[in-house]
Amino acid sequence: MAKFRHSGNERGIPKVPREAMNMTPATPGEVAGVPASFEEAYLQFAPLLRKIAVKKFGIPIAEADPLVHDVFATYFTNAAEVNEVGAYLVGGICNAARHYLRRQDARDAIFCGEEPCAASPSESILQEVERKLLLRRLLGRVGSRCRELLHRYYVAGESTQAIAGSLRFKPMTVLIGLSKCRKRALAEYHALTEKPHP
Repeated sequence: MAKFRHSGNERGIPKVPREAMNMTPATPGEVAGVPASFEEAYLQFAPLLRKIAVKKFGIPIAEADPLVHDVFATYFTNAAEVNEVGAYLVGGICNAARHYLRRQDARDAIFCGEEPCAASPSESILQEVERKLLLRRLLGRVGSRCRELLHRYYVAGESTQAIAGSLRFKPMTVLIGLSKCRKRALAEYHALTEKPHP
């Protein structure tokens, strides 16, 4: 089963996509947009999900049905937590289709027949690998406290207030810590990249 993430708020509830805005209102057998049974949900929404996968994302028809089934399987296991069935399913197929396309792109980059192959190392790919290896070595030398702080602020995108709250620090303490960690990282960068004088 394809794994995918729903884009939405922090509680995992997907945003309502444009396709879900024009859906028909609930019938007497439905309560608050929830079909009376899983079978009704499938009959009501499967054609729409298939159409979104094929028309909007260009997924081949033969590959669209397994994606639709995966979305419904996820819905069936999480039905008690779903408030808006239509929005959940449409968000699910959009995320499943994006995941499918990313997977296809990665596969095509490795098993391609074009010349030169997209997977053959170009200068930019080699430079990117070199940068990532350097960053890994650099973060290994700044200490666990700085590594955590830099990761939370720059990679995870946490605010200084959020970091301070979880560490029980004042926000100013986090700012000072970030400044010190940046200086330490810069010093380590110079130590790693500058050639020693003879």
